[in-house]
Amino acid sequence: MGITDITWEEVSQYEEVKGYGQQIWRNNHHYFFVTEEGGIASQLVVYELSEELFQLLESGEKTIADIHFRLQEDRWPPTEKERRESRRKFILKGLTPLIGNPKSQELFTHTELETLIPLAEQRWIAAKGKLPDDYISPLK
Repeated sequence: MGITDITWEEVSQYEEVKGYGQQIWRNNHHYFFVTEEGGIASQLVVYELSEELFQLLESGEKTIADIHFRLQEDRWPPTEKERRESRRKFILKGLTPLIGNPKSQELFTHTELETLIPLAEQRWIAAKGKLPDDYISPLK
């Protein structure tokens, strides 16, 4: 699967699969996914869509956004658990987000914070000279 050489003009001659806002088209037993990509100089891009991916979309098991991500990246979008673990790893590399973004503390247990917060505070002070005026330690 991937981006095809088929143009929007060609795809628009195929049968539109209703319910997807002109994003899914069918020609015999072949499906196509049409979307706009490219930011400022965006253009319509046509992907070949396998029967398997189309069935996942039709069944409601995957959303149109999931399918688009899969077509672009050749993998499914990360799960909430994977995103959470990725954020944890990022924070553990520098630790200072635990001070600068208190919401990041929610990714860790209190026991983990008992070890991490003193280290994060030390790194913050080493980099900035002092802790933020509005900082409240979660350990107090």
